[in-house]
Amino acid sequence: MNILWIKDGKLGHEKQVKVLLDELSKTIDIKVYEEEYVIGPLQRYSEILTYAMNGGVYDQDLTNLKYHKKNIHLIIGAGSNVYPRILSIKDGIRSQYIKDILAVSILVPSYFKTHFDLICAPKHDRHKLSGHEAVYFEGSLAKVSTGAVDENVGLIAIGGKNKHYLFNVNKIMEQIEFVTSIYPNKTWHIFPSRRTPHKMIQAIEKLAQSSKKIIISEGGFDEMLSKASIKIITQDSMNMVYESLSTKGSTILFNMKYLRKNKVIKQMNELLHNKQVGYIEYNEMVKGLNKIKIHMQNPHHEVFAEVEKLAYKIKNKLNLS
Repeated sequence: MNILWIKDGKLGHEKQVKVLLDELSKTIDIKVYEEEYVIGPLQRYSEILTYAMNGGVYDQDLTNLKYHKKNIHLIIGAGSNVYPRILSIKDGIRSQYIKDILAVSILVPSYFKTHFDLICAPKHDRHKLSGHEAVYFEGSLAKVSTGAVDENVGLIAIGGKNKHYLFNVNKIMEQIEFVTSIYPNKTWHIFPSRRTPHKMIQAIEKLAQSSKKIIISEGGFDEMLSKASIKIITQDSMNMVYESLSTKGSTILFNMKYLRKNKVIKQMNELLHNKQVGYIEYNEMVKGLNKIKIHMQNPHHEVFAEVEKLAYKIKNKLNLS
């Protein structure tokens, strides 16, 4: 099977598609072609309008001929920027070459939902797909690892300013200092993100200078995530939370105040309620004196395998073999 993957340049989207394709490749002989399609919001709105009017976003003859020769069977992608592109290629090949080609969306398209052959969506977006053909997974898709962890390794993953939670640098730093102090024998690998404020970077750099057991890491996140015996994650980073839950070791959430209730907050609260993650309790007793305590997740928790379940559903749904 030949698959065309339309990529939008966003790491969170591309990682989810990649792990799904990797999982499908374990049981299906596939060849993946990739197309980088990084556009801005104005071009996206223009293409949505163009597709709505005539089903074409660009020069159909040249583009679709190229992909027809590659004998593409399925087109896949995640993100608002790539959905019109996926449908345009599909419709162009079908109309010009009368070929049975499938369009698959990872995450929920804002437009043209009925034009996709299959939509793969997180359960918290189920309300957006009433009456549409869809298969569901929990949270986000992540590579599954069941290898043994290293009790001497810990990981801290930090997001940044976002629309879901208040990102209080001082409060998060206090929790980092607490965690690293109660596990002094572990080597802690701290992974900031592109959203992490400069003030936070400076604070963790200063902390790292005070201890050889604290390392600021830029690469090797996936490898270290599967190796760490305990992972502390900021709640604004849903993808990182589910990546952590898809590996062994304990997953703990930083204490953060939410700004307003939405699907992300509800999803994190559900994980907390079910004890699928642990959390840091942070209470101000009196001014300048805080109580910090770690509540561990259920010790009998199972490694999440959402990508494996989704790959199985897709194969059954589309009769892939």
